[in-house]
Amino acid sequence: MSGHPSQRRVANVGSMLLTPQENECLYSYLGRKCITLCSAVVQVYAADRGPSWTKRCCGVACLVKDNPQRSYFIRVFDIKDGKTRFEQELYNNFTSSSSRPYFIAFAGDSCQIGLNFASEEEAKRFRATLNDLLSRRQKKTEKRRDPPNG
Repeated sequence: MSGHPSQRRVANVGSMLLTPQENECLYSYLGRKCITLCSAVVQVYAADRGPSWTKRCCGVACLVKDNPQRSYFIRVFDIKDGKTRFEQELYNNFTSSSSRPYFIAFAGDSCQIGLNFASEEEAKRFRATLNDLLSRRQKKTEKRRDPPNG
């Protein structure tokens, strides 16, 4: 037994569609003190003007807890070169909607963004993890606003 206090360490969650080696590569792209709570293969779409979607990029979407920035992000990485193809910070009151079981849409910084998942199972897992995170953050925000009893 070591003399170090045990810390609760959260493990990275990879994509079910990637090999273990590809997931390991993905984790190395995340950055120092960053973890992915959920990962999934996606196409990123944007609705710049009007109701039609245009494809922006493809890659692996990660729901990233970025400890140095003290925030959460949806980041899409190119699995081949490790570059970040898309990034969206989860701002206050961030919400997403799902018109299809394999599609999640949300308001981006400059337009509406859509994530088209390669797998409905990954979409379901990503949506559940995102909604869980958003509800926990909402409760934390409400707790801060409530005056202490007494």
